[in-house]
Amino acid sequence: MITAAVDAVLDPQADWWGAVWSLPWWLACGAALAWIVLRVREKAARRPPSGGTQSDWERAA
Repeated sequence: MITAAVDAVLDPQADWWGAVWSLPWWLACGAALAWIVLRVREKAARRPPSGGTQSDWERAA
């Protein structure tokens, strides 16, 4: 959003500006996607409690 405001106010004429102004949006989307993938992998690697051990959710309730 900041880069869009700069684009509107300063109106830079550089050829590369068209690609750079959207870079923060692409980086934010990439970071969100990476977080989702890593979180899914973390949850898949976590083993359920064995035997009569209560899970964190059951103990919290």
